Amino acid sequence: MRSKQYYAAIDLGSNSFHMLVVRVVAGSLQVVSKIRRKVRLAGGLTAQGDLDEEARTRALDCLAIFADRVRDIAPENITAVGTATLRKLKDSDPFLQQVRDTLGHPLRIISGDEEAATIFQGIAHTTSVQGAMLVIDIGGASTEIIVGEGFESRYLQSLDMGCVTLINEFFHDGDITRSNTDAAIAKVQKLIQPHVGAYQQHGWESALGASGTFKSLEEIAIARGLPLRFTLTWLEQLLQECINFGSIEALDVHGLRPVRRPVFITGLCILIGAFRSLGMKTIEATEGALREGLIYGMLEELQHNDVQLRTLESLTESYHLDADQIARVEKLADQYLEACPESWMDIQGESAERLARAVSYLHEIGLTLNYKHASSHGRYMLANTNLPGFSVREREFLLELLGGVAGIIDDDAEPESLPDYLPLARLSRVLRLAVLGCQRRRDDMIANGILTVNDDHFVLNFPKGYLQANPYLRSLYEKEALWQQRFGGLTLNEV
Repeated sequence: MRSKQYYAAIDLGSNSFHMLVVRVVAGSLQVVSKIRRKVRLAGGLTAQGDLDEEARTRALDCLAIFADRVRDIAPENITAVGTATLRKLKDSDPFLQQVRDTLGHPLRIISGDEEAATIFQGIAHTTSVQGAMLVIDIGGASTEIIVGEGFESRYLQSLDMGCVTLINEFFHDGDITRSNTDAAIAKVQKLIQPHVGAYQQHGWESALGASGTFKSLEEIAIARGLPLRFTLTWLEQLLQECINFGSIEALDVHGLRPVRRPVFITGLCILIGAFRSLGMKTIEATEGALREGLIYGMLEELQHNDVQLRTLESLTESYHLDADQIARVEKLADQYLEACPESWMDIQGESAERLARAVSYLHEIGLTLNYKHASSHGRYMLANTNLPGFSVREREFLLELLGGVAGIIDDDAEPESLPDYLPLARLSRVLRLAVLGCQRRRDDMIANGILTVNDDHFVLNFPKGYLQANPYLRSLYEKEALWQQRFGGLTLNEV
């Protein structure tokens, strides 16, 4: 009997074929298997709408693997779609029936608009962006550009340009020159231009990119220690680097993996064209895309307006975290943040309140393994855990904040330093006080200290005689005051 516990999404793209297999655990998705094969379907498409024999063979060989992998999954839990290149095939082409026969499962050839809408859903369900967002997905034969908010796409287009098709048109000899990159970018701008007014009319507050191009840019930025929000200036500097190498074969950009080299230059040209046409300021990579959109389309019960909260609640259930303690720490952290200057609340565009909520939920996750070095265990666990709703930058901030509260719940030493980024260091200090004030683990025993802030000096005001009556908490606070002397100071008062 086929299992109904697993779900599979199959995406027959123009450059690669992908399959994602998941199951639902504690109200969240757990990825069980990912299969990706570089089929290069668009590279075998002729001007007459036919596929050459090599591309057909690569595709059918890959589908035989997919078919074998999903034969134990209930058919109703499998969805398979074809995109731009399969849209371009003649309806009479027997290859489409060969694809369905080999896969052993119905295949839908989706329109460009449906592809764009599904991509937006995949990103909306796996990120936690506030406000309107612009989404770009650079595929092998098409590029989808969508503006929307929440789970609603407001304006979308699937444009007839992709990183494989532009290779064939502008870089067929493998050379990279100023002339052919300018020509490729000019074509991109020409295709986007009719839609610029509509995109700008709807507007966006943040821009996200989903595809191999954005993963490449993210890997390059990480390798070079650069920001993960990409600017046009940086993209144009990368373009000049590529031109300097002279050819795709010689391309050796620091941080770019060899497997991503063949279509990097065209993906970069498409993105630069989008930046110039739409007047974009920055863009960053995101995880979700078409496959995730297909999965969430089958699992309506997982559609949650607050993706981060869904992830936090799932981890709470999975690791049997103390929900009451989470609520105590979150309440006290919120109270302390209200006492902080408003300028402290923006951390490179991220919300201090949402980061504090995540730390409140996750600061004790390491206790699942062992009390000894629980803070270190927790950071390792989260560094290697899928966290839908958290961007790469948010994950980095979260890990730094968890390092900043080390040594309160376990026998780890207090951190020798705090994050170099001052707002994050300040938030770490506030969160330490919130965690510390809840160590009696009772609602009626939360420490009643009122926080005031003067520059970077903290003052906690307790009721008269409170510290004397609570020697355990007094010992924790006195130790904390000594530690915080290095970072602005903490004074304990009784009033």
